[in-house]
Amino acid sequence: MTGTKIPIIRKEKFKEYLFPGMFWGVLAGFLFFLISLINDSFTQSVKTGFGWMGAVLLISLIGFFSEEWYHRKRKLKKLQSGKYEELLKLGLKIDKDLNITGNIKGYNVEFYLNEKYIKPNKYIDQHYVNINCLPQNFKGFQNVLDNIQKLPGVKNTGWGFGILSIIYKEKSEDFVLPIKLALNFLEEAAILPLSKPDWEKLFGNEIKLKREQEEKARTKQIIKIGKLDIKYIKPK
Repeated sequence: MTGTKIPIIRKEKFKEYLFPGMFWGVLAGFLFFLISLINDSFTQSVKTGFGWMGAVLLISLIGFFSEEWYHRKRKLKKLQSGKYEELLKLGLKIDKDLNITGNIKGYNVEFYLNEKYIKPNKYIDQHYVNINCLPQNFKGFQNVLDNIQKLPGVKNTGWGFGILSIIYKEKSEDFVLPIKLALNFLEEAAILPLSKPDWEKLFGNEIKLKREQEEKARTKQIIKIGKLDIKYIKPK
């Protein structure tokens, strides 16, 4: 249905789990090594330290496979179900990050499914779509936002950095109609479309730079010996 095989496990995400696991593992191992020295021999304390380090690293790996295999597999199964089939018929495709994306009438369209955790094995599906565009007349664009807001199944709209966002109501089942009508409103108001490359040039690089600066501020160097460069990025 997607045209290409979607990988369940993204290998590039492995380091995001491994490096924090190594950081906390080394920290926990060293801490329990020192505590163990109070009553145990040096050899036994080393074993205790390595045991705790391995346990923390194992927990990180379990988290990686839980998120990258179990949760992604369940989400991909949802996206490939009949509920989202009409979106794929528009020419959109499921990408490797499990979003439904593509280009319609020159507008870059990205549909997102977020699973809000309620309790074990219970989630609420939340949906929104981003459309890249470049308004010249903001009064006319505000009319477009107002018209979209009135559409059935639409909870809210937003705008920023060349992105028109449409948030669906939780019980909404028709994801296609708001997209089609929103694109019609944009065309009628002569709101220019933005392709993905054009959006990257105008806004993407600026947003990427801000994210990199924020990530750098949250990054701590753990070990750097030759090519071995281990860093810890504090979660937001």
